[in-house]
Amino acid sequence: MKLVRMDGDRIGLFVLLPKGAYAIDIANSLGVFPHDPLSNGLLNGALKDGHDWSIIVKHWVHLRWPLKKLLSIALANPDTPRLVLQPLVDATGMASAANPIIAIEVTDIESVEDHDPTGRRTMERQFALSPGKQAAQTQADENARVIDFASIEQRRRPL
Repeated sequence: MKLVRMDGDRIGLFVLLPKGAYAIDIANSLGVFPHDPLSNGLLNGALKDGHDWSIIVKHWVHLRWPLKKLLSIALANPDTPRLVLQPLVDATGMASAANPIIAIEVTDIESVEDHDPTGRRTMERQFALSPGKQAAQTQADENARVIDFASIEQRRRPL
């Protein structure tokens, strides 16, 4: 997701719509969450003390879900009445010497525990039996009997 600076140093969420590039005014678009007080509260709480990049980045773990939801609403229905969109025509006009950042792209990565640089766990998952096959294999092992064909042949022979 890409966060962009809008007029008045407000923070917006970049969205590429068929009619062009836009910024969703996060603070003024909270009305799209009438039945989701959690998303509304999280975003409102993060932006109540001002529009600062560091607050959003610091609380990214909690804010990424409502921001993704806001983005999906804009992509699905950009004409939603409570959604405030601002066209991004010339972002360089918003930059200043005191605050030169005009956009920040935030990319989620796997947690450190899930990071597998060698690919070993991926290969283990790839070559392991799938749960359905593993269950069938276990059931087959439980139902298996050892048949001694030699004893059957001895019973068939007349003495």
